[in-house]
Amino acid sequence: MATYMLLSKWTDLGRREAATLPDRVTEVTKHLEEMGGRVLGFYLTMGEYDQVGLIETPDEEVAARFAVFIAGRGYVVSETLRCFSMDEMRSLT
Repeated sequence: MATYMLLSKWTDLGRREAATLPDRVTEVTKHLEEMGGRVLGFYLTMGEYDQVGLIETPDEEVAARFAVFIAGRGYVVSETLRCFSMDEMRSLT
């Protein structure tokens, strides 16, 4: 499976509903699992981004569908990064 990092900044809605973040993470985790992926972790962060998520998906299409699903909820604006392990890096060189 491919690994992706989701860097998220809260929208006005996300800030107003910050207290519901743990429940929302549970909901999106279930949705990703239904799509064939899995959550490695979601974290509240301090700094430029408000949340960081680390997920695995079977392919880029699932990652893209999940990113669209997240965006459609309206709580965050996110950036998705493909992550490569050091073993994957070795196979690239």
